[in-house]
Amino acid sequence: MTRTLLALLLLALPTLSLAQTRYVTDALRVPLRSSPCATCSIVHQGLTPGTALTVINTEDEWTRVTTAQGANGWLPNHYLVNTPVAPGREAAIDANTDSLKSENAQLKNELRELQVAYDALEAEYSLNKETLSALEVELSTVKKISNNALTLQEQNEELIKRSHMLQSEIDVLTASRDQLQSDNTQRWFMYGGIAVFLGALLATLLPSLRPRRRYSEWG
Repeated sequence: MTRTLLALLLLALPTLSLAQTRYVTDALRVPLRSSPCATCSIVHQGLTPGTALTVINTEDEWTRVTTAQGANGWLPNHYLVNTPVAPGREAAIDANTDSLKSENAQLKNELRELQVAYDALEAEYSLNKETLSALEVELSTVKKISNNALTLQEQNEELIKRSHMLQSEIDVLTASRDQLQSDNTQRWFMYGGIAVFLGALLATLLPSLRPRRRYSEWG
């Protein structure tokens, strides 16, 4: 039993030793978080420089503290100092705060100007996009017309080729016809010559083939 109490006391000593007062450094405002992490929820919007805090315990680079008003949370160790911030530094911090506020206002104005410029560019982009779409449609139409023209040209060339082939066939048929006509003419001349020859031959032979008339002794 005694050993158990001694062990509990030894465990409680670090916690008791951490129950000391520390002060917020000269940072602008330090938020308290619900857990020791940079993305955990904030339980206090921001502690001003010089705020007295009671340390509860530490964990790695974080310290758990409470304020005089009872706020309880975690903040990074480097925001804590052992002595209060000098009064003169608070004025410097305030001046720095005013400078940062002025710079912030200027940045907001620049942001608004950039937003206006962005909106103008967005409108121009939309207009260019519409123009591009119209050009794409026109290009598609031109391609179709060009393809049709190429098709017509190919068809025309094919017709010309067929016309040449037909003309060649016509020339061959014309030559054959002329040859046949020439052959027929020669054949008719030959037939005519044969007919004339046969006529002359018949004219020569027929008189000799007639029977001679006999004269009667009683005549």
